[in-house]
Amino acid sequence: MNKIGAVIVSGLIVSAGALWVNSTAFSQGMGRGSGMGQGMGMGRGMGQDQGRGMMGNHQQGAGHQGNRIRHRVVRMGGGVPVPYTNVKNPLPGDDANIKAGKALFGEQCASCHGLSGKGDGEAGRELKPKPANIAFIMDKWIATDPFLFWSISEGGVPLKTAMPAFKDVLSDQQRWQIIHYLRSDLAGQN
Repeated sequence: MNKIGAVIVSGLIVSAGALWVNSTAFSQGMGRGSGMGQGMGMGRGMGQDQGRGMMGNHQQGAGHQGNRIRHRVVRMGGGVPVPYTNVKNPLPGDDANIKAGKALFGEQCASCHGLSGKGDGEAGRELKPKPANIAFIMDKWIATDPFLFWSISEGGVPLKTAMPAFKDVLSDQQRWQIIHYLRSDLAGQN
């Protein structure tokens, strides 16, 4: 093997070793403390109210950011489940649909997620994990039609959280109206 080949192979071994170390540190953080634990090294902070996590800096006592369990499932699990992969909101984002979505959000969602969508509703205060901070995710990559429709439709059932599934409670139209409301009124309010 020539010098260049040895350097490339050596670099790959070092890179693979760093990847293994980082993934080990990440997995060591899971399962400790509240939520998924603080962990060590690069994988720190999947838990509630601690560490640095996938969603940026997070100080203890500050409002939580996003829904880390659902985000991890989407990122690590290959995305949104197949029945929801290609869904697209068929309703126009007009005032009537936004107004209807706001009313539905107030009736069905605000008790846990809060009127501002920050996961600070009265009924959600004791839940573990906390209700998602919807306002935080609305301007992020994850807030796609498939992700939002799946989240509302299936609730926390696939993730073993307390959020109820709304697919048998709300019609498709009502769920899409809520999504229009989230996009128009909650986006950028984190």
